Amino acid sequence: MIRAVFVDGRLWLLSDAGELSAIEPSGSEREPQHLPEPALDLCVSHGQPQVVTGEEATAWTIRTRAANGTWATTGDVPRHDDRLIAMRCADSGMTTLLSHTRLIEMDGQGRTRSVDLQGTLPPGIVSATYDDEGALYVAINGGEWGGGLQRIDRLTGTVTPIERKGADICSGPLNGACDPVNGITAEPWNPRCLAVAVGLVHMMAHGRIVQVCGNDIRELYAKPYVSAFGAEFFRNAPSKETTPFFGLIASGGSLWAAGTDGLYRIDASGKATMRPLPAFKTIGGGSRSASTIR
Repeated sequence: MIRAVFVDGRLWLLSDAGELSAIEPSGSEREPQHLPEPALDLCVSHGQPQVVTGEEATAWTIRTRAANGTWATTGDVPRHDDRLIAMRCADSGMTTLLSHTRLIEMDGQGRTRSVDLQGTLPPGIVSATYDDEGALYVAINGGEWGGGLQRIDRLTGTVTPIERKGADICSGPLNGACDPVNGITAEPWNPRCLAVAVGLVHMMAHGRIVQVCGNDIRELYAKPYVSAFGAEFFRNAPSKETTPFFGLIASGGSLWAAGTDGLYRIDASGKATMRPLPAFKTIGGGSRSASTIR
């Protein structure tokens, strides 16, 4: 699964094969969605799931699910021999498409604006996006090769890495060469600042929640962690592992982060409380765990 959203009372899942499905909260099976083409990405627009299709076509097609369950075409975006890597929906009705060479914006009337990227995005999967009036922030998970956080200027297309490295290899609170980023959100106590989730399990594990306020980048929260491999590797020395985080949202004045060992609630001071994840249930070949955030 490459994307998941909860909207219209259901969990919507998109696989890397372009298969879209939905699960009722108390359901025991996935309900396949029948689209004319495989979906490339998924987001939420005006309270309904929205997808982009057209991997082999001359144009990408934006499709939005209507209240009666049908899929309406919102607009088409001609391709320029580029490859789509992400889509983002905004509350304003704006849909943003990101390819490896362009940033394309489509308004609610289907009008588009495109700007060429000035710079290259690092390899990896776009795990999350966040936008403000001037920029699109892109979280990239490149696995053991890092990924990091990138800022794309909406007017110029300039790509800028957001990072602060340390003196040693892979050190620093946000190091694009070593840190896969898996979530972005605005801090509820200071919307001008972003919080990002870092997480990697590659033999050993590492992760943290990082605060980004302009050029000020610092660790907000991290917790020691011991994996099975790490316990053996650090048998005669203190473990250097930290909990990896793979999801992040803001709700109820707090940050909520999905770690490998539980769901964390983090406040403005960086203090965290953790609850274990509920038991996972296998549905349609995949596992899910349901938890209510209050």
